[in-house]
Amino acid sequence: MDFSTAALVEQVIWDMRVADVPRGDNRAQIDRLFDGFPPWTMQEAENARINTNVNFLDGPKLAADARRSYYNAFLKPKTFFTLTLDAGPARSRPSWSAIVTKEINRTLKNSLPYFEVLRSQIAATVLHGIGPVTWSDDMSWLPTAVDLPNLLIPSRTLLSLKNLCHFAIYREYTAPELSDMIERKDVDPGWNLPLARKAVAWCLKQGSGEEGWGMSMSQEKIVEQVKEDGVFYASDSAPTVNCWDFYYLASEGKQTGWRRRIILDTPANTEIKGEPPGTSLIGEKSGQWLYNGGDRVFASDVREILHFQFGDLSAKSPFRYHSVRSLGWLIYAVCNLQNRLRCKVNDATFESLLNYFRVNNKEDADRLTKIDLHNYGVVPEGVEFVKQQDRWQVNQPLVAGTMTDNRTQMNEAAAQFREGRENQSSKEKTATEIMAEVNSANALVGTMLLLGYTYQKPQYAEITRRFFMPNSTDIEVLECRKRILKQGVPAELLKMCYWDVTPEQVLGSGNKTLQIAMADKLMQVRPLLDPDAQRDALRIYIEANSDDAGLGSRWIPDKPIMVTESMHDAQLMIGSIMAGVQVAPRAGQDFAQMTTALLKGMAEIVKRISTTTQLPTQAELAGLSNLATTVEFYVEQLAQDEGLQELYKQSQADLTELAQIIKQWATELEKNSQQAGAGAGAEAAGEQATTQAKLQAIQLTAQTKAQIAAISAKAKLGQKQEQFAQKQQQTEEKHTADLRKKLKETEVGVAIADATAAQQIKAAREMTKAKFKETEKDKE
Repeated sequence: MDFSTAALVEQVIWDMRVADVPRGDNRAQIDRLFDGFPPWTMQEAENARINTNVNFLDGPKLAADARRSYYNAFLKPKTFFTLTLDAGPARSRPSWSAIVTKEINRTLKNSLPYFEVLRSQIAATVLHGIGPVTWSDDMSWLPTAVDLPNLLIPSRTLLSLKNLCHFAIYREYTAPELSDMIERKDVDPGWNLPLARKAVAWCLKQGSGEEGWGMSMSQEKIVEQVKEDGVFYASDSAPTVNCWDFYYLASEGKQTGWRRRIILDTPANTEIKGEPPGTSLIGEKSGQWLYNGGDRVFASDVREILHFQFGDLSAKSPFRYHSVRSLGWLIYAVCNLQNRLRCKVNDATFESLLNYFRVNNKEDADRLTKIDLHNYGVVPEGVEFVKQQDRWQVNQPLVAGTMTDNRTQMNEAAAQFREGRENQSSKEKTATEIMAEVNSANALVGTMLLLGYTYQKPQYAEITRRFFMPNSTDIEVLECRKRILKQGVPAELLKMCYWDVTPEQVLGSGNKTLQIAMADKLMQVRPLLDPDAQRDALRIYIEANSDDAGLGSRWIPDKPIMVTESMHDAQLMIGSIMAGVQVAPRAGQDFAQMTTALLKGMAEIVKRISTTTQLPTQAELAGLSNLATTVEFYVEQLAQDEGLQELYKQSQADLTELAQIIKQWATELEKNSQQAGAGAGAEAAGEQATTQAKLQAIQLTAQTKAQIAAISAKAKLGQKQEQFAQKQQQTEEKHTADLRKKLKETEVGVAIADATAAQQIKAAREMTKAKFKETEKDKE
């Protein structure tokens, strides 16, 4: 929808206000019960002749229990959430994640306004199932809690806000607040300055009590008056400019996003006497923009403007915003009935304490006025007490059973919002039975808190996104970013797309008994865990038993943050540079971290020399000079970054101080060398002659040893050659003998084979002849 005119926005807001009237009535009834108002109004109690009209605070007690569960879940942990980096060097991710998590949570934990925002959000969630907060600008990290009547959401809006296309927030600006927004140098051009200035002047007129004074004043006097009376306009009696802050999702223009409009609140015509219809409180006609942002996108996502915490008990899906059913709705009826029943029971109790008399005639009635009931008092003749059996008897078992049943229903309905259940039985339970009840209650509370953590995650993500804004005007954001960057986290990684947000969950879902039991179990398996996990288990045990997250952190501090790649490179470079090796810078190094690490290493070397040898050696002096040259290179790189000018100046001063010490050492070494040179000449000559003689003796000894070694080697070589020749001759003789033996054996074998063959041939011939003769005989 194109909200091009203020009249159209006014109509849409009016429709949402009308639709919210019956919902507001229902919320008002719940508010009365949980605020401690009696079950009947004064008129109802008088008409029904009810003497006891008291709220026995069963509902407020259950709501307090539910809020305590939320407080333990969200406020008790050391940090609200943990940030995990999924970009950059893998070795540096854990340390950078720990730095950013610590610094952002440090700001949140120290902020009392944010603590109150969470309390307000939790209270609204418990009572009505919806806890809204909003950001009124695009820079401040701190959200503001919104009262449910001041937030208008269209009907049929889903809890996911997927189909939310517009909404409105009721705001009340005091004169100083509105004046500060419209009278600054960089004023937003969307403000309708004439109308806004008239609104400020109207506030001044109402506050001064002078008719016609404010509108005729110059704007300069109006601004000055606002400054002077700033304290008054912060009080409850000061008038405010009431308006509706309207946001809608639009796709026209270059970018799709949420646009912003502000209109003055125009009440019903009867609320402003003497003014024509359609007139606002300041006397201006409706249909005007107080603020019109045009086509500018105020936020790309609704989560940058609005956030909800839901405690929904509705069973009908899809789950819608206006169908949320809260704990207050769930136990309202039974708490109201319980209050009425207990009022009646107290009335009956008081009635039973009264004294009733019976008289026989009208004349005896006068005697009642003369009765004085005291010890040993006398009742006149004709007057008698009405005995107990003659009076109306209350069915006490029925009343007691009904009250017990109501109490049971309240406890069961609120079980998932409370840490435990009340024990109505007089029987002493065993430890196993108690632990079973605790686990059952924790399962219900844990489910509720799981939804709470899930809904809270977008708020933490939006707060983190605002802390990552480099151009933020929020002082706390700028200070936090400065601390983060000073510890070496690269500025280019401070973007929400690189980080994951995980809400910190409390052990045992806020149940103290179960938290201690789980901590004891962790201590039993602690020896089996890694060293880092053992530290976490011990810290959890201390926090569970002391109920103090700070105590666990002090006694078991976090593991020291590991060095980054740039700091590690600098530490390795120092040794090579001191040895005289030139080390070239590597691509991707962080100059700030390199400068800091190199200066620290250089200072440690200078301190060591100052406390031990007093003066360095020539090699150490040369190494320190090379190191100073390298540090100077990195310091000059810092000068090119405007955001590191403070670090550049400090590093330059540190380097200059160290360089002066090195220069002083060089002067002292040179002076000592010159003084020792003249007196040590002769001694040096004698030492040189002695050294030459020693060298000659060593050389002669070496030559002798070499000759002896050569002769010995030659003799050993001759012996080895002679032994080889003898062994070779023996081998040849043995080989010849073996050949002769094999030849003889071959000759004998051939002769035997020839003789055998000759005998076989001769036998074959004889057999042939015999067969031939037999054949001839047969022919004859």
